[in-house]
Formats: sequence, structure tokens, C-alpha cells
Amino acid sequence: MNDLDGLDPTSRRVALAVLRRGPVSRAALCGMLGLSAPSLTRLTKPLLASGLLRQGDPVAPTTTGRPALPLDVAAERAHFVGAKFIPGELHLVLTDLKGRVLERRTARGDYSSPEAAVRELATEVRRLTATDPAGIGVSLGASVTDAGEVQGVWFMGWPSVALQEMVTLACGLPCVVENDVNAFTLAEHWFGFGRGSRDFAVLTIGAGVGLGLVCGDELVRGHEGRAGMIGALTLADGRRVHEVVETRHIKARLSEAGDDGRDAILDDVAQAVGQTVGQACLVSAPERVLVSGEGAALLVGHEEALRDGLARYADLPADALRIEALGFDEWARGSAAMAIRAHLT
Repeated sequence: MNDLDGLDPTSRRVALAVLRRGPVSRAALCGMLGLSAPSLTRLTKPLLASGLLRQGDPVAPTTTGRPALPLDVAAERAHFVGAKFIPGELHLVLTDLKGRVLERRTARGDYSSPEAAVRELATEVRRLTATDPAGIGVSLGASVTDAGEVQGVWFMGWPSVALQEMVTLACGLPCVVENDVNAFTLAEHWFGFGRGSRDFAVLTIGAGVGLGLVCGDELVRGHEGRAGMIGALTLADGRRVHEVVETRHIKARLSEAGDDGRDAILDDVAQAVGQTVGQACLVSAPERVLVSGEGAALLVGHEEALRDGLARYADLPADALRIEALGFDEWARGSAAMAIRAHLT
């Protein structure tokens, strides 16, 4: 049973705010949510009684008065499965309510049809944990409707399919299906580099290129989840972004040029990434930007070229930009974050 069943929307907002900001003082929570102290006390009482929230250790006041008792989420109260599909591989994690990875698993097989993929997913979920997860999130590189219908996955060879419904039936768990970049962006916004910001962007480079955006504290999905598919954007010299930054194109150029041309090629790639970040900054004005994906490791040592490209379009403080190549486990954690959000809203 969901701890929030039967609670009103404001109580749910309180629980979600504590998850994202906790440990947090009651005074800060009141200011954040526009609530009076008596209203907050009334709303948190059932959340504390259920064990979803807990009081932290007393914090001495900066002036006179009683020590503050910050609120935090009981992370162990619920567990979630996150799954990320790529061709031939299924990456799974089990997280707690704070998105911390407790277990991880990788399976390899033939996922050339959604039916085969979902059967294998159900098997691996049972192997992953003996506990009863509260929900499961699944992500993959495709546009996904609000109803969880995947709109054709060319790299997996799948047609359009009602994946969310299939997973729910096969696993017996509430399921959320989302585009992988969006799911990854949500996890980084709530639990990673974007935590505490209201406007945040993630640029991922790998087999494809994608942009995840958070504007006004909300994940931007666009019509049928198609926001952020930016590979066709034009660089200053007229080339398309995907022609320069997708890893298959980078590897082909590096193979042809040999060691002598490596630095020049990677500077060119970094310049293109910087221009793409800059264009994203023009559109959404993020407080922070994360550049990630399996291709991000190639940018190490070429940060100056990336900054030059960015400066064509926008000015972003050095500490507001991070380059970090994260593994597929982190993408799977993004899927779990979507399930956590669904659980609390």
C-alpha cells in the first residue's frame, strides 16, 4: 500500500518537498510551500505517524530559541526498481526512497521484440531482490506518450508498443515508462548535480544526442515526450550536432586520423558540445548544466574548447557546468526516480 493513499494533494506536496530538500527545517518548509506553522504541523502529523517522514537530530538555533527538529524521509520505507534497455543488455538497479542504489544487475539477451524484453525484465526483477518493490520505472531511447506508449524504438527494432501496460502486467508492479534522457535528468535534478536548482539542463552524448530540461522545477517533456531530440540542431559552421558528437561518428574520425589528429578532432567535438550547451542556455537559461553519457569521457582534457563553443551563445559560470561520464546503472537509477515520483504524486 502507498503511504500517501488517502492523503490530500497538499500533504503529498509536503512529502515530496521533504524528499527533495531534506533534512529540512519546518521553518524552511513553510517558506518553501507557503504554509503556516500550524498548517504544516497538521499536515506532517499523519506522515510522521505512518513512518514515511521522521524527525532528525536537534539542530542548535543560530539565535535564541529551541533547537530545530529537521524533517527527513525514511529512505528505507519503500524500494523501487529502475530498468534501462540498450541493444542486447538490460541494466537494473534497486533503490531506496532517496534514489540510493542498493543493488544492481546486468542481463544480456535477445531483446529484439518488446514481448521478449518484458519477459526477461520480469524474470530479472524477481532475481534482483527478495523485497517487494513499490514500483518500477523503465527507460529507453525513444519518445514516450503520457500513457507509457513507446513510439517506435529503431535501435531495438521495436514497433510502437504499450510498454507501460505490458510491464505492469508482467511484473505485477505500478510502472512508469519514460524516455531515458528525461528519466536521467529527473534523477540528477532530484538527487544529483541539479539538486536544489529550479532550472537545470542535461546534455547526453553517446549513440545519440539528447537534451533533458527542467524549467521552473518541472521536467519538460513536450508533445508525446518529444522534447530534447536536438540532434538536428545546426552548429555555427552548418554541420548538424549529431554528425559531430555521436560516438559512432567520433570513433570513425579518430580511426581515420590516427593518433596525430586525435586532439584536433576531440577539440572539434568539444567545441560542438559547447555550442549545443550554449544554444540550450539561450532557450531555457538553466542554473546548472550537466554533460554526460558514454561519450562525455572523450571531453576530458578538452574543456577549454567546450568553453569556447559555449561562449558563442551564453555565459555560464565555471561551477555551473559539470562533465561526467556515468554508467548505465545511473541511467537505470533515472528510471527508478520516475517510479519514486509516481509513488509520491
